[in-house]
Amino acid sequence: MVEYRALAEAIRGVLLRGGVAPRRQVLPIPGGEFLVMPAADGEVAVCKLVTVEAHREPRVQAEVWARRLATGEVFHLPGEEITRRRTAALSLLAALVLAPKREGALLLVGPGAQGEAHLEAFHEAFPLSRVYVRGRGRERVEALLGKAQGMGLEAVEWTGEEVPEDVAFLVTATNSPTPVLPERVPPGVFLAAVGSYLPHMREVPEALLARAALYCDTEDALLEAGELQGVGRPVVPLKEALLGRRAEGEFVLFKSVGHALFDLAAARAYLGLG
Repeated sequence: MVEYRALAEAIRGVLLRGGVAPRRQVLPIPGGEFLVMPAADGEVAVCKLVTVEAHREPRVQAEVWARRLATGEVFHLPGEEITRRRTAALSLLAALVLAPKREGALLLVGPGAQGEAHLEAFHEAFPLSRVYVRGRGRERVEALLGKAQGMGLEAVEWTGEEVPEDVAFLVTATNSPTPVLPERVPPGVFLAAVGSYLPHMREVPEALLARAALYCDTEDALLEAGELQGVGRPVVPLKEALLGRRAEGEFVLFKSVGHALFDLAAARAYLGLG
């Protein structure tokens, strides 16, 4: 297992050093979609294959193939685990760079695999005072609360209408096509919206978006993320944020839809290349 901070640093390295990755190909299949995501740099070439099928569990299944270019070695890597951990590590990197607060409560909306990974990542890097969880599946909500409590954290279900004032870090990780948050969050919150990845999906309401300092994982998110369609002000890609560019707003919204460059970074970390 590669630690989340190590994965975050691998992502930082790939973004700053550069790599080649076309936009992902999305093909219709019966009952879902098939995604192909290649990427390469001077040392490693990778391709992730993903199927998204609403009638299956887990809904998203993935595998990653990586080739070390100097030796020709080929590796079959655990795609679902890489996707789970690199997505949370990406949010963590953005939080380490952009979050106005360095400690406080974590609110997780969506108690699935990504909610769990983000709990692990943020617990690894920040002193969390409390964990709030919201979700539709009772068993998953209770399982995530139990996991947080097993990590020594106070954890409760969020059932209110307003985001609690002690929340410093907020993660939405759902496949909802409609907003899952109210129209206000406490000032200074870092919000990672990682669930929606298509133009018709929107986890964050427009009124909330209008008050946010806007960031995204790559410029592809401007075309793919429902929240960012038609936004009439700058959205700062994470690479530019790493170089010092900043957006203005009452709180930070980091929108990620995923990208093959992050799979490349994760493969490098899993192969010990950093």
